[in-house]
Amino acid sequence: MLIQFSVENYKSFKEKAVLSLVPSKDSSHENNISVLDSGEQVINTIAIYGANAAGKTNLFKAFTTAILMIRKSNQLQKNDRLDGIVPFLFDKTMADQPTSFEFVFVNEGTKYIYGFSATPIEIISEYLYAYYTAKPTTIFERDERANIKFKFPKDKRMLDQLAQKNTPNKLFISTATAWNYSRTEPAYNWFEKGINTYPEYALLHQIAFDRFETDDQSRTHQFVIDLLKESDINIHDYLIKSEPMSEQDMMQVFGPLFQVVKDSKMLEAKKRDVFMDHLITNSDGSTNIFQLGIADESQGTANLFLLAPILLHALSTGETVVIDEIERSLHPLLVKHVISYFNDPDRNPNHAQLIFNTHNLELMSLDIFRRDQIYFVDKSGKTGASELYSLDEFSVRANEIIKNGYLLGRFGAIPSILEGYTQ
Repeated sequence: MLIQFSVENYKSFKEKAVLSLVPSKDSSHENNISVLDSGEQVINTIAIYGANAAGKTNLFKAFTTAILMIRKSNQLQKNDRLDGIVPFLFDKTMADQPTSFEFVFVNEGTKYIYGFSATPIEIISEYLYAYYTAKPTTIFERDERANIKFKFPKDKRMLDQLAQKNTPNKLFISTATAWNYSRTEPAYNWFEKGINTYPEYALLHQIAFDRFETDDQSRTHQFVIDLLKESDINIHDYLIKSEPMSEQDMMQVFGPLFQVVKDSKMLEAKKRDVFMDHLITNSDGSTNIFQLGIADESQGTANLFLLAPILLHALSTGETVVIDEIERSLHPLLVKHVISYFNDPDRNPNHAQLIFNTHNLELMSLDIFRRDQIYFVDKSGKTGASELYSLDEFSVRANEIIKNGYLLGRFGAIPSILEGYTQ
C-alpha cells in the first residue's frame, strides 16, 4: 500500500508536493481506512480537485514517470537519456537542478522508503530504507552531490560488485534486483506489480483486454456483469471475440509500419470485438435478447466495461490504482459506486487503493469522504507553480456542505473567471 508520495522540481511543481495517505485524527468513515497487520493505518481512496491546468495531471504524470523509470532502468544503454524528467517549467534556474521523487509504501508486511533524484542525463541521488523493526534500516544510499558514490551498511562486498555494474543513468534498486539481491527485491516488486497509473481511458483498451484474457475469466465475467447491473446499465451478458489480425487489418492499423511489424514477428496483433446482450421485455411480458457491438453503446458504458477488469485486479491483489479523470463519460453516481468498492472491507479485503482526480463536485462531500481524503491542486497565476494540499488543513464543520465553500473560493484550486473580458 502507498503511504506517501512526493515530487519536487517537476513540470508545474517547483517546491516539494506531498500526497499523504496517512489518516489524520478525523474519526469519520472508519471503513475508508485500512488497518495493516503492523497496526499502521492507511487511507483507501483519495480524490484530487483543481482548476484546469492547475497541475492535477502533472501530479499523475509524476507518478507515471517515476514508476516507469524504475521498471525500465535495466533496459537503458550507458549513454541513454532518462525519459520523462522535466524540471519546473517557469524558472530557468531550476533547469539545472534534479527532479526528485519519493515513495513510502508497504509490501509483504514491510514498510519502505524509496526515493531518487535525477537530471535527464543521470541519477544524482537514490536511497532505500526498510522498517524491519521500529527503526529504519538503510539498504543503500548514493548521492553525487555529497560525493557518496554508494553506501552499503550490510552486504558491502556483494553490493560493491553490483555497483560496478551500475551505470550513472541507472537506478541501483533495479540493478540490484536484476542480480537477485533479496533486500531490494520486495521493494522493486511493488513498483512492478503493486502500483499502476492509468492516465487516459484511450489507453485502457490493451490493458483491459489483457486482464480479460489472463485473469480468472469466470470471476472477471461475473464481476463485470455485476458492476454493470449495479450501475443500472441494462446489459444481461457480453461476449469478447478475439482473433489474430489479418494482413489487411494490420495494414489499416499500422500503415507504413506494417512491413516492419510483420518482419519483426515481435507483435502478436489481435482483433477484438465486444458484443453486449440486452434483455428487453416486450409489452406482452415476453423477453428478447438484442446484441449490440460495443461501438453502439454509450461512451460511459464502454469506459465502465474497460475499467471493470482493472478494478477487479486491484481489489484482488491489493494494488494501488492511480486514474486521471476517472469520471469521463461516467455519471457521478457511477463514480461514487466505483469508489464504494474500495471503501468496503468486504469487497476490498486486500487493502487496494484508488487515487483519482476529478471535477465531480457531487463527490466533494463529507458524507462520502473524510477531510484527509480530499486534496486540492492550485497554481499561482504569478509564478506558475502548483501547490498540493488537503481539505484537512482547513477548519470545516462535520455537517458543512464542502462544495459550496469550494465554489465560493474558500479552499482555492478554482478557476478565476473574468466576466466581460474583452481583448
